[in-house]
Amino acid sequence: MRNYPLELAKELSEITSEEWYCITEAVNGRTSSELASLAYSIVNKYPDVYGVILLIGTNDSRNKFPVEVYIDNVKQIIRVCRILRKKVYLLSIPPFFYHRHFLWYDKQARLLIDEYNEKLTEIENIVFIDLSKHIEENDLIDGVHFTHEANVKIAKFLAKSLLGT
Repeated sequence: MRNYPLELAKELSEITSEEWYCITEAVNGRTSSELASLAYSIVNKYPDVYGVILLIGTNDSRNKFPVEVYIDNVKQIIRVCRILRKKVYLLSIPPFFYHRHFLWYDKQARLLIDEYNEKLTEIENIVFIDLSKHIEENDLIDGVHFTHEANVKIAKFLAKSLLGT
């Protein structure tokens, strides 16, 4: 199984007839607080990268991070990207289906994601891409994590969104 960044690189390369590679810095279980503290060192490793696709927040909801804390963390990450001259593409957090998941996700966490997503749309000077409306229950292996087919689906959606096609 491959993640959506690898599938996105393939899709962008096929559409544009140019070579693309999407770097993955995702770590399972990472929260926005952890990423905010590491953002500069991560983004700074890639001086020739044009943009950053940011998808984070599912673990924040599980840990019941207040909306204000989550949004401030996201803004800190975006600030780092801007300082390092990267265009930011901010993805909404996909839904999860807590009745299927074997871990620590519950209805309260699911409702927090809705609140997070609502606030994400208010962040200025970024490109917001609403991924949440494109993920269905059968796209998730365990109610939270993407299937391979979902990664391909996400890549196709993102390629069209990024290229404006």
